[in-house]
Amino acid sequence: MTDSRVFKTIGVVGLGTMGAGIAEVFARNGFNVVGAEVSADAVARGRKYLENSTGRAVARGKLSEADQAALLGRITLTADMADLKDADLVVEAVVESMEIKKSIFSKLDEIVSPTAVLATNTSSLSVTEISTANSKPGRVIGIHFFNPAPVQNLVEIVRTVVTEPGVLADVSALVEQIGKSPVVAGDRAGFIANTLLFGYLNHAVAMFEGHYATREDID
Repeated sequence: MTDSRVFKTIGVVGLGTMGAGIAEVFARNGFNVVGAEVSADAVARGRKYLENSTGRAVARGKLSEADQAALLGRITLTADMADLKDADLVVEAVVESMEIKKSIFSKLDEIVSPTAVLATNTSSLSVTEISTANSKPGRVIGIHFFNPAPVQNLVEIVRTVVTEPGVLADVSALVEQIGKSPVVAGDRAGFIANTLLFGYLNHAVAMFEGHYATREDID
């Protein structure tokens, strides 16, 4: 039995609302975070997301100003993906484009260490197909946070048929370490939450079409 990985530095690719939220979650729990974007303008937007989100937490009394400063101090933002070289885990959180995600996972091959874990935050695309862009698909896994990541506790961990058991175990433990509730799903469209949600929504539509109740009452 191999020893569990020790995650110290977390990389996040994509600093939109979702990626910035994921970066905040890890930094809030004491991890060093490197957030990467495609340009200086995108980095500035990501920094603004982080400042606004943590600022709201301070205003609500959920975070002190000192803790906010410490949290933001643990996050390094960059427009150069090469700065992810020391990351033990990289979470990709860019737009839902298979082409863009595969391009990122291919580039990460040349940047991170052979033992680094690579994760996608996709909510709808095949983790298996994304993993084929990397030379080590066994280290690729899905970590699907829900928006807003600092608030929502549920995290779907998506394993492919080739995800290494150690990667699954270590990522599950990490998600628990940051105070989230992990559920493990196989790699199928919608995973768990969205698969259940669409069935629920379809049933609501059928009730409306059958004149069972008004649209407003069903809502």
